[in-house]
Amino acid sequence: MSSLYQKSVREHLIMYNKVSGVSCFSIDENGNAVDFEGVPSQYCEKFRELSGDACSCNAAHLYVAKQAEKLGEPYVYFCPGGLVHWTVPIVIKGIFRGALLAGPVQMVRFDDYMIDGVIEANHFNISSRGALRTYARLVPIIEPERIKYLADMLYVVVKDIIEEESAVISERKKLYLEQASIHGNIQDAKEQYQQDYISKYYSFEMENEFIAKIKHRDKSGSRIILNELLGHILFNNVNNLEVTKARAIELMIVFSRAAIEGGGNLEMIFGLKLKYLNEVYELNTVEDVGEWIVKVLECFEDCVYSVDTKPNSDLVNRTINYISENYTNDISLESISESVHSSATYLSKIFKRETNVNLIDYLNNARIEESKKMLKDLKLSLAEISARVGIADKNYFCKVFKKFTGMSPGKYRNLSR
Repeated sequence: MSSLYQKSVREHLIMYNKVSGVSCFSIDENGNAVDFEGVPSQYCEKFRELSGDACSCNAAHLYVAKQAEKLGEPYVYFCPGGLVHWTVPIVIKGIFRGALLAGPVQMVRFDDYMIDGVIEANHFNISSRGALRTYARLVPIIEPERIKYLADMLYVVVKDIIEEESAVISERKKLYLEQASIHGNIQDAKEQYQQDYISKYYSFEMENEFIAKIKHRDKSGSRIILNELLGHILFNNVNNLEVTKARAIELMIVFSRAAIEGGGNLEMIFGLKLKYLNEVYELNTVEDVGEWIVKVLECFEDCVYSVDTKPNSDLVNRTINYISENYTNDISLESISESVHSSATYLSKIFKRETNVNLIDYLNNARIEESKKMLKDLKLSLAEISARVGIADKNYFCKVFKKFTGMSPGKYRNLSR
């Protein structure tokens, strides 16, 4: 998470606590507690002490937060310790980033029967009853109706966090940066650190594969390759921040080229302001550079994904998702159109109009990109590779491969050795 995002979460937690008087905290996407505001609950501390390694509090909070994400609304629940909490998920650009939670409170005062229920459910020793009873009396009591409004208030707080984060992303879209200026900075950096570039640089093949992923709006695939690229940049130059910055700038050029080839909004791509580039020179650590690169990727992805505002983007996106998940199978235009509940003729027309790419060409390109990886394994025959990427006829596979690469699979394999 970005430092700005974490700062925003922290500020909103403080605000919620001051207004409501209820303790609150945030968790990350893995359920780990990040920030806390309020008075720590002695009951919770005792509960965790008694639970030891078997404590299920974090898992329970994460599970309920995920349920709230599915429902799209606040979720009021009882924690493993029998106390009341409420949670609202933080979902930014469709990705679960964590949640804000408030509590613990009680709706009614704990009695011995309820304490015994907690002890039995969590397999505590009965001798812990006295301590739990004592600490439970310190937990505030809030009537159910007020809890509902407090949960709704937390929802408003989270919504504000999400809007702030979205505003940061939108601002990045408006920044101005001329491509010529970027190239000039890269050339200066290359001349100054030429030796580092010669010995420690990622392959053009990896770069082209990354561009293909962005072009075809394969977000998960692009992130996998980005991690590899970051590995080359960050770990090969861990002791030279300036080289890392220079290579980060060059990687930004790759992003922009991918966005252009992906049909992104040219005005957005070329309208980046010089301020965006200047951010690089203000970074103080290699880790900051890595975080900046991810932010830049998100910005250029926005340029590509902005086509989703077109009237038929949902149909196109469902088609792309289906192809991404099934291109290694023997699928056809008919099976694709059936899966997205459309006619083959209509789907072909809409897909071409929205993406400027023929649907079958899109499918075959995905297959060929996958086959390139397999060709590096000399143990696999062309027939095996052809079958694995969903093309039953080896001869047809060779024909399609040459169409997209300009060479036969055999020649490509030899050049890749």
